[in-house]
Amino acid sequence: MNPLLVAASVVLLVLAGAAIGAFLRNRLPKHHLEDETKEMVKMGITFLSTLAALVLGLIISSAKASFDTVSQQVETSAAQILQLDNNLQQLGSSAGPARELLRSMVSSRLAEYWGSDRPANAQPAVGGARNDLHELQKTLHALSPTGAAEHSAWSKALQTTDSLAQISSVVVAHSGSSITMPLLVVLVFWLVIISVGINLFAPSNGTIRTVNVLCALSVAGAIFLILEMDHPYSGLLRVSDGPLRAVLVRLGN
Repeated sequence: MNPLLVAASVVLLVLAGAAIGAFLRNRLPKHHLEDETKEMVKMGITFLSTLAALVLGLIISSAKASFDTVSQQVETSAAQILQLDNNLQQLGSSAGPARELLRSMVSSRLAEYWGSDRPANAQPAVGGARNDLHELQKTLHALSPTGAAEHSAWSKALQTTDSLAQISSVVVAHSGSSITMPLLVVLVFWLVIISVGINLFAPSNGTIRTVNVLCALSVAGAIFLILEMDHPYSGLLRVSDGPLRAVLVRLGN
């Protein structure tokens, strides 16, 4: 789902609602536009506006929480990879293949998650990360540490790979959409009704038309940001790859 296309559709739908309201204002009989009717419509629009604001806030909160979780996972992974590399350095030259595999794993994840040739809105595959971690664990198990210091570093390295595997599992849990699409569709429907009701009694002038456009752009912008945060590895709003790139530079030293 293209966030920009969805946002543009929301703008058109809200403006279409405004046009329908203006059309009905000029076509309905006068007794449909009396003060009693106007008060009832205002009550209904107020109720829908409050409900729409609550639902929109809920969706934004859910999308932001999911986005922050992924961002935190990236930072945690970067810190643990640095810790793992430090442990491998303490094992000496025998851990050279493991360090090279770790460096290759970080480089592959950067290309997979943030590569320029990555399809838009595609969810990252986690199979590659799991396989790399499995190979890294096999390499570590093949080592034979000597002395208490090396054995301690070796144990910590294995524990860190287990932690990275757990983070990979969390990525699987958050790889799907956090947005309930039927709820988003109902929200847009409410916004169209609100637009119809507001313009049913509003005068036709440049100010009202400008307000309609600004309101349509505002709600469409909010929905655009929601959809962007729902795809944290692509689009305009994406999780920073800075922590992993800094780690990759450190691993190359």
